[in-house]
Amino acid sequence: MGSTVHDPKQPFALHSNCCHNHLMKDVFRITNVDPIIIEAERTRVLRLIESVVPSEHVHEVGSTAVQGVVGKQDLDYLVLVPKQDFGGTRAVLDRLFRRNPEQLSNDVYQGYTVSSDLDVSVQLTVAGGPNDTFLKFVDRLRGSEELRTRYNQLKADFDGRPMCEYRDAKREFIETALSGVINS
Repeated sequence: MGSTVHDPKQPFALHSNCCHNHLMKDVFRITNVDPIIIEAERTRVLRLIESVVPSEHVHEVGSTAVQGVVGKQDLDYLVLVPKQDFGGTRAVLDRLFRRNPEQLSNDVYQGYTVSSDLDVSVQLTVAGGPNDTFLKFVDRLRGSEELRTRYNQLKADFDGRPMCEYRDAKREFIETALSGVINS
């Protein structure tokens, strides 16, 4: 098996040979979860994060944050902080959550998993840093029905396929959307 190298601009997954390692068994599935369950977990996790991080730094950034976008019904949160606050914020989040070993970990980005019956994650990154793209992408999705339609189609096309293939396609889609190639 080849070595795995994290691309510092791509926090979403293990990128080198991802479909040739243990992630091959993980499958992307579009699911429907009771909205009451999602809302209860959203509230619980937000309260937990905001108990240690000022609320203005916390944002929901996954598919559940955008009306009309389908997905795994997982919850994804962004904690976006100034560079000078990154180390202290990471130390606080390290006490609450487990670092995600399948995501980037460096001096401007840290991924976490949250103990939950749902798939819940937290991404900590530096405002203005190389991984400060989450809110831009969510804003583009919210502002463009065409972009949401294309994103939903990508998800439908990868439903039932290996997660790493979906993540690679998603990464390319996001990069293209942020570059303006896909009209938004």
